[in-house]
Amino acid sequence: MANKEIIENIQEHFKGKEYFTREELFNFYNQFEQLKETTFRWRLFDLKENKIIRSLTNDVFTFNSLPEYFPKVSNENKELARLILEQFSGLKLSIWSTEVLNEFMLHLPSNSFTILEVEKDALEPVFHYLQDLNKVDVFLEPTNKEIALYINDKTKAIILKKLITKSPLQTIDGLPTVTLEKMIVDIYSNKKLFEAFQGSELLHIINNAIKKYAINTTTLLNYANRRSKRDDIEGYLIQKTALPKMIFND
Repeated sequence: MANKEIIENIQEHFKGKEYFTREELFNFYNQFEQLKETTFRWRLFDLKENKIIRSLTNDVFTFNSLPEYFPKVSNENKELARLILEQFSGLKLSIWSTEVLNEFMLHLPSNSFTILEVEKDALEPVFHYLQDLNKVDVFLEPTNKEIALYINDKTKAIILKKLITKSPLQTIDGLPTVTLEKMIVDIYSNKKLFEAFQGSELLHIINNAIKKYAINTTTLLNYANRRSKRDDIEGYLIQKTALPKMIFND
C-alpha cells in the first residue's frame, strides 16, 4: 500500500490543483528519493491501485475520484452471448444495448437495439446461427439505407458488426462488453446507426458521462485512431465538451 506520509505530502503539494502531470509527480517524488523510472512506475501503479489518484490520460492525473463505468448487460443479452460462445468456442465478441445510454440522455428514444461485434471471420457464421435461433431480427453490417428502411422503427433488433482489433472492452458477469471510451467513439463515428444519439444529445451523453464516471482519454483517443477518427473526435471533445483542455496537450 502507498505510504501514508507520502500520500499526505502529495495531497498537500498538489492541493488546489484539479489536474497534475506525470512529470510534476515524478519531480515531487525526487525531492525525497532519487527514483529510477521502473520504481516510479510502481509508485504510480500503487497510487492508482489504492485510488489515491486516477488517470485522465497516461500522463495526466487527478485526485477527483469517480467510479468506473459498468454497463448493465440484460439477461436476454447474457443468454445470447453465452449461446454464441458455446457454439463458437474462443470467439472474441462484445455485446451491449443502446438502453444503457438512457442514464446520460435528455430525450429518451422510443426503441433500442443490441450491438453485437465479433471477429471478422466469424461474421457470417454467427449471422446464420442467429437467424436459425429466430429470436429477434438480425442485421449484418447494415448499410445506411437498410438502417433507415428497416432498423430505425424496430422495437428490438441485433446489429452484427465487425469487432475492431484492440477495442477497449471489459468483462461483466463473465461476458465481454463495451467500455465508456469505446461507446463514446462508436456513437460519434457511426452517425447513421446512432442517429437518435447525435447533435445536442451526443453532447449530453458525453458531458454527463464525464461528470459521473472515470474516463481515460488516452484509451478513448487510441481507439478513435484505430477507427481513423482521432482528429475528428479530438477536435469535438476540445471544442464542445467539459473535458479539461490541458489533457489534449499530453
